[in-house]
Amino acid sequence: MITIVLGMHRSGTSLVAGILHFNKVSMGTYESFWPRPLPQNPKGFYENYDFRKINDTILKESDYNTKDYKIRIPIPEPSRGIKKKMIKTVGSYESKFTNWGWKDPRTCLTISNWIEVLKEMNLIEKVNIIFVSRKSLSVARSLKNRNAIPLLQGVNLWKIYTERAINFCELSDIPTLYLSFEKILKEPVSECEKLFNFLSQPFNKNIVSNFVEKKISTNSTGESLDLPEDILALEHKIEKLILA
Repeated sequence: MITIVLGMHRSGTSLVAGILHFNKVSMGTYESFWPRPLPQNPKGFYENYDFRKINDTILKESDYNTKDYKIRIPIPEPSRGIKKKMIKTVGSYESKFTNWGWKDPRTCLTISNWIEVLKEMNLIEKVNIIFVSRKSLSVARSLKNRNAIPLLQGVNLWKIYTERAINFCELSDIPTLYLSFEKILKEPVSECEKLFNFLSQPFNKNIVSNFVEKKISTNSTGESLDLPEDILALEHKIEKLILA
């Protein structure tokens, strides 16, 4: 099984990836997890740098630098050289693990490229997608605290990443589960029951209870902003997908 975790930066993807990793879904190795735990993610990011490097290169080839946080993001198309690296990386993990996956928020922008590779490798039937959402304003506050990004720019970045990922998932036949970061914090065990039922595998409730800190979110309140109608509409759409 291959589990891909999608979701905007600061949306709880690290939390979900960590839960998966400690419940026997290998999301990487100690060597490939980067960055190491930081104050904003004290328990770690569980972000596989092997995949992050490739995502950064795919986007860079399309003249987009994720660290610039610009809201005009091109549709990426990897070169032949990068595609070979994608195949090699997937093949390496597939040969080492029977139950694995990866998390990198940039995959929201490159998911179609990875799925093309997985199809070429005849691995597509093994793929599941977990989409993790968080309220746009909470994400924007977190981005402002961490990267000094203005709130409006932050919610627009949230929209682009989120819309790209959801549009792909809705047009795809790949099994997809939509989860809410806020709900995971509120009811970690019951939400993880949904997650692992979706993956058809058991999980350790004690691991989940110990791993999830309900006070981890510090950006649910603070500076406010009148959200544009398109942002509100996308949030409403996500709520319906989570409840479906």
